[in-house]
Amino acid sequence: MTGQVLIIDALSAGSGQRTSSRDTIGCGPRTIAGVLENHGTQCAIRRAEEVLSKKGVLKRFDHLAISAMTMDLIVVQKIAKIWRYNRSKGRILLGGPIASDPDIILKQIQPDVLVIGEGEGTLDELLEKDFLGEEIPLADIHGIAFLEDNKPRVNKSRTVLSSQELSERFHPSTTRIVDYQAYQACKVYVEILRGCSNFKRTKYPLADGRKCSECNNCDSVDSLTRMECPEDIPPGCGFCSVPGTWGPPRSRTATSIIQEVRELVNLGVHRIILEAPGFLDYMRGPEPLTDPCSPPANLAAIEDLLMQLNSLPQVSDGSVHIGVENMKACLFTDDVAQILKKSMISSSPNIGLETGSEHHMRQIGKCGSPEDVIRAVKVAKTYDMKPFVYFIYGLPGETAETTEQSVKLMRSVSAAGAERIILYGFRPLPGSAFAKYPESSLTDKFGLILRREAETINRRKKERYLGELIRGIAAEPSKTHHGFTMVYPLDEGPLMTVLGGYSAGTFLFVRVTRVLSSGLVEGEVVS
Repeated sequence: MTGQVLIIDALSAGSGQRTSSRDTIGCGPRTIAGVLENHGTQCAIRRAEEVLSKKGVLKRFDHLAISAMTMDLIVVQKIAKIWRYNRSKGRILLGGPIASDPDIILKQIQPDVLVIGEGEGTLDELLEKDFLGEEIPLADIHGIAFLEDNKPRVNKSRTVLSSQELSERFHPSTTRIVDYQAYQACKVYVEILRGCSNFKRTKYPLADGRKCSECNNCDSVDSLTRMECPEDIPPGCGFCSVPGTWGPPRSRTATSIIQEVRELVNLGVHRIILEAPGFLDYMRGPEPLTDPCSPPANLAAIEDLLMQLNSLPQVSDGSVHIGVENMKACLFTDDVAQILKKSMISSSPNIGLETGSEHHMRQIGKCGSPEDVIRAVKVAKTYDMKPFVYFIYGLPGETAETTEQSVKLMRSVSAAGAERIILYGFRPLPGSAFAKYPESSLTDKFGLILRREAETINRRKKERYLGELIRGIAAEPSKTHHGFTMVYPLDEGPLMTVLGGYSAGTFLFVRVTRVLSSGLVEGEVVS
């Protein structure tokens, strides 16, 4: 008897409370639950903040499995401390992006096992060997790290899962979606592929002195050659760890995706996001796919997937919204937009630009160009889509000149039809080329300029919603406006708050009455 496992979703919880992405439910915790269910192990999922506010919930479980990002170190420390105070026994398994820096995490959290990289195969082997039931030798299990004689030990990496294994062997749990509060109103992410095709590399020197030798492997026509770097510089944009951690894209079959979505919407989910680092990498080209812009998107595969999703009753009657997000501008064409429109997928494609300087883009390892992004935004607007464009301030190489160019590009993409400018501060991620660079500062003068411009543009865009009627779903009480309820748009539109208390999952028609900030509007319920 291995006992019950509590899966803690600490993603984006930071020091204990999510301040952003409150309406999102990621794939990771449900994936863990799926492996546990395959072994007949009882489990449940709780948000990190729920565990901190109701510590007694831990007493009902025998083991912890925590999914977290690097930014979530503090909250994971808190939960591990509470667990050990209340229980002398019981395993702690820790995984997710937080595992990218194993030496530090092992010393500060001291989990029984740290799962590095993809977790399904590793967790499957641990359960097969009864890790939750008894002491087992860990030295030969790939993909983990642990403390041995109080010293970190990192085992060999595990081979990444194939497309077939992602489609047929491992299935994320759908039943555990009901463990999330207000899941009916949340964006539930369904993974359609794993990995990224951008195997370009940054030209900036790494903190340890390594730098590009101009070997031109990144531009080779041979997909395997693109994966090789004599200097061992992590692939992809310098700020990103996805291709280095997860490898090139591996797509799930349409059958496995449809099955998961069908089960979720039958349980009351209304907002589905097809998760991928790059949606247009879906079934694109033979594996390994390491060129971010060639060949073009696989229109037939995308159309087949979307049309099958559209045939689900809840999607066809409009009670469920299917969305797609991340798209590479160099792959977003009129043909792609036509397929999305034909498939009745109303979407806000998220397009990463990061910097308005083409030279800066090249230097950080970004694919495409600013012109590609402007063109993609115009195409999306032509087909009644509302694209979001991403920028990052504080990146290595940022200067007064690149900042000025970014401000100009913000205005250009806004004029071209971008619905919103999403601006992030640079944060060094373990496993990325920029892992040892300093984090951006809120007081950085270039960041202040970019934040001010993004705020101005986004607020102006929100004012266009005044008087409009938007269909939404009630989610949770407002954290900042007493007596108000947060309402998320079912299709496309702004985040809203309305006076009154409404149960999670209630459909509302809201007329926008006031712009509260660049990211929030107030409205009145019409029906």
